[in-house]
Amino acid sequence: MTNASGDEREALDTEQHALKICANSTSYGIWMQVNVAKRAKRFTATVYGHDGKSFARETDKAEKPGEYFHPLLASLITGAARLMLAITECQIDASGLEWAFCDTDSMAIAKPDAMADDAFRQRVEGIADWFAPLNPYEFGGSILKVESENFSLDTGAPEPLYCWAVSSKRYALFNCARDSGPIMRKVSAHGLGHLRPPYHANNAPDSIPAPHGSVLRSNVERWHSDLWFQYVSAAFAGHPDRPMLEFHPALKGPAISRYGATAPELLRWFDGFNANRPYRGQVKPFGFLLSLSAKRDWSCVEIVAGKSRRGRPPKAQAVKPVAPFDTDPAKVAATAFDRESGQPVPANALQSYAETLAQYHLHPESKFLGGNYLDRGTTRRRHVRVTGIRHIGKEANEWERRAILGRDAGSDPDYGFADGSVAVLLRELAQLADIVGIGTAAKALRISPRRLRSILAENSVVDDATRQSLSIRLPPAMAEAINLCAARAGELQTLCQLVQSLGYRGAARRLNMDPSNLQRKIARLAKSTR
Repeated sequence: MTNASGDEREALDTEQHALKICANSTSYGIWMQVNVAKRAKRFTATVYGHDGKSFARETDKAEKPGEYFHPLLASLITGAARLMLAITECQIDASGLEWAFCDTDSMAIAKPDAMADDAFRQRVEGIADWFAPLNPYEFGGSILKVESENFSLDTGAPEPLYCWAVSSKRYALFNCARDSGPIMRKVSAHGLGHLRPPYHANNAPDSIPAPHGSVLRSNVERWHSDLWFQYVSAAFAGHPDRPMLEFHPALKGPAISRYGATAPELLRWFDGFNANRPYRGQVKPFGFLLSLSAKRDWSCVEIVAGKSRRGRPPKAQAVKPVAPFDTDPAKVAATAFDRESGQPVPANALQSYAETLAQYHLHPESKFLGGNYLDRGTTRRRHVRVTGIRHIGKEANEWERRAILGRDAGSDPDYGFADGSVAVLLRELAQLADIVGIGTAAKALRISPRRLRSILAENSVVDDATRQSLSIRLPPAMAEAINLCAARAGELQTLCQLVQSLGYRGAARRLNMDPSNLQRKIARLAKSTR
């Protein structure tokens, strides 16, 4: 409806978004539906591994497949989508272009600096046309289309679109205006959705231009767009690491997340709060609760856990503030308490929105190399080394709750490592120790050298928690070791060429070292690169 009013357009957009969710759920979600229920007592479950073989494992998580559960169909759907993205990436590379980010069914193609706009547009259209013969639908043409963000809001003509990308799902698209700074066209709300809006459109800051209505869709709110405007503006000003995050008075208030009391253990945190209140004033099952964060440097409210042993100081735990639901931030701050101890948490110990968002724009991208906190420029694909296979259940279980309250390692069904994975892990550990030595390997793995020797000698039982931590720490340690090995091989080749040319005495004289020491160094390098 091109003639629809603003309210009608918003209503229609809401309806189409709901239809899209229903379509996605019934065309994919139902095939992968698994319902996880926590049992009061542990029981023996039959688990089927990656090789189709079954084994018994004690657990307190019962996984029940949905009515239409069919993982083969689900894997084909996702596999086809990934294949489409892989083909698109190959076409981009063959066309001499680059890409900034991709989603399930789309990819943002980036123009090289030296390429003319017209040439870039023609190559992008050529990539879209490549998919036309694969279109299975009634409408003609390609199943890929150039999105509306690429066209001017005023004239509808093609207009240069810029991207500020932090990680795979944190990015903003914008046009560049000569005088008023960036014009936001699309912003990501990833990692922001759990926060309650600090302000709304009716009291937004006057210093930031209101975004076009097309920006505020797919759960994107005005304050999300304003935040990205600040990030991009800071980049324009030459200090992208220091955006101004207190552009609205509400951002100085405590950062608040809302969640539901959908489990007894969540409601149990409010036992002390409910104790002396009438039922009407209590926090009730399935009611809304609020989660907050304590400032990182507010150590004087840390909670002491347990008793000291053998003269050691007692262990301190970070404060985890919660509060009963209220729409007034001042009342929320006044009623906050630590969910573990029940002790009140002062308002000045709570993180503000500005403090919570201080590193949002520095979020690392672990899927690619060159995507760490302060890295800049083009990232590179990370090669994956499999060091073990761990049998887990539904890993997305209660993800919304964990996004707000923090990750709980016990919430995922975990059935341990496959038998063959233990042998692979031990072999990789031995290889790492051979390259860099026991001491350096132990330091990289964050265990003691004595513990590593014991594991390699198979004199101690390695529990699942240790295997899991070693599996996480081993790949980056091995990558560094491989780089070190390559550097040693290069040094060995250089020294051997020098010795072949000048002899041991001449090479040692050139390197200002004793010939015997040079001989021993070559022997050590040769041994370490075998």
